[in-house]
Amino acid sequence: MYPEILRIGNFVLSSYGLMVAIAFIVATYFAEKEWKRKNLDYKAFNHLFLIVIIGAILGSKLLFIFENIPLKQFLSNPLKYLLERGGFTYYGGFLLALFLAYIYLLIRKMPILKVGDALAPALALGYSIARTGCFLVGDDYGKPSDLPWAMAFPKGAPPTYVGTMKEHFPWLNLEGPPDTLVKVHPTQIYEIILMFIVFLILWNLRKKLPEGKLFSLYLIFSGLERFLVEFLRITTPSFIPFLTVAQLISILLILSGIIIWKKKK
Repeated sequence: MYPEILRIGNFVLSSYGLMVAIAFIVATYFAEKEWKRKNLDYKAFNHLFLIVIIGAILGSKLLFIFENIPLKQFLSNPLKYLLERGGFTYYGGFLLALFLAYIYLLIRKMPILKVGDALAPALALGYSIARTGCFLVGDDYGKPSDLPWAMAFPKGAPPTYVGTMKEHFPWLNLEGPPDTLVKVHPTQIYEIILMFIVFLILWNLRKKLPEGKLFSLYLIFSGLERFLVEFLRITTPSFIPFLTVAQLISILLILSGIIIWKKKK
């Protein structure tokens, strides 16, 4: 695990920040190739890029606050929590970026599903790369496990010591001395592999499917992947027993993908 790549004085380059930046660069490269191949307005691509970045950062921060910070505590000092370097939740960024992009495309009267097809492989690949950052900083790991490939994250966020995990995840009912390291499912690696496979499938099918089908497959595959991995993650429960907040969002993505596949409207 390498939480920090570089530290000079007060400047810190985290491995998570670096991998997210690389994810944006690589995803933009593949999205741009498809955008040009589909003869879409290139000025709109640049505008959409800025909209997606703003939506992704703001949305991921807001959902993290919603899931982890009590409302009264947040209202006491909102700027503190909004400007903290850490604390992002992927689905919040994805949903807000998707909504803002949808509004922009409506205003520009551009073919929404065609744009979705152009971006689908890049979204899958970008997610896979970004999850590498989560692995390097020891974030978003899974539940305790004794499987041969289970891993401990002594410098994780939070570290996987019994005492620390009891403090952050009291419902796990861990036993043992506080300084005992706990091995957990490396769910970040599961997602890296699964979403890279999704990228390969979408990239191979990008010239073979009718308009809208590729984006619908992205929604179905990405939603299904996250829904299944959530069973192994330590994550925020929802108001529905045995389901997490991310799983509810995953279900919406899967249903949306199925509707687009069948109706394509």
